[in-house]
Amino acid sequence: TAQDTAKGLRHRLLEAIRSEAAGRYRLAVSPREAGLDEAHRRRRERLDAYLDEKTRATKPKNAAEAAKTRERLLREAEKEAAATLLNRLITLRLLEGRGLSRPTVVTGGWNSKGYREFRDFAPGLIDDETEGYAFLLQLVFDDLATDLPGLFGDVGVTELFPIPAKSLRDVVEALDNPELTSAWTDDVTLGWVYQYWNDPDREGLDAKINSG
Repeated sequence: TAQDTAKGLRHRLLEAIRSEAAGRYRLAVSPREAGLDEAHRRRRERLDAYLDEKTRATKPKNAAEAAKTRERLLREAEKEAAATLLNRLITLRLLEGRGLSRPTVVTGGWNSKGYREFRDFAPGLIDDETEGYAFLLQLVFDDLATDLPGLFGDVGVTELFPIPAKSLRDVVEALDNPELTSAWTDDVTLGWVYQYWNDPDREGLDAKINSG
């Protein structure tokens, strides 16, 4: 069902993005000890600066509170990155389902018409772990950002949280499940996805309230 898919993808994306960021930027150690290459060092600096600024804004009372706040803010940034990616993919799939975005890219995934044409047109760009699919997606997102900047434009620090190739493929293939076909022409799909995505947070809050 759509509910099971949304909740399953939430868990999968959060785990993948969190693990990828921790490994790619070596977040468990200080920047000086991380031994990152220039590109990753700069990206980590951006992430650290963002978290430090947000943490200072909360005016923590001591170092322990600051560390706890910073960790919470990191989790929130990861969640925003995961939600943004899923919303972009679902919105694009809805546009494709109504014939408003052609050729298709999410519909069919690596077998889609858009991706096959991309492989033929730019064979030199398919040598990464996603076989160029992530690059193609970004091109489509950048194009859509002109009309939908709130979703497809820059969103916080989401660009600093890449998704592993396998996880991207898993998500795209899950959205291409034939059982979800009717969802891509349904006006309420985005609303349902939003609700299902936030259900775990709501349930957690309810549990805290009920327990006093």
